[in-house]
Amino acid sequence: MGRKKPEGAIERIFLTFAEAQEFLAISHQTIYKLMNEGLPSHKIGKKRVFLKEDLIQWIKEH
Repeated sequence: MGRKKPEGAIERIFLTFAEAQEFLAISHQTIYKLMNEGLPSHKIGKKRVFLKEDLIQWIKEH
């Protein structure tokens, strides 16, 4: 059963560092290694985020 979004909820197009780890099912060290190998990420203030679209594309290409 999928969670129903509240009326007017905004869907985020990015994942936090921890969410990206969970999405990819990898460790903290592995996500840093992949970032060094070119996994795209972005900074918003002091937070690092990952676009869902970029993660899906990365998976398809590697």
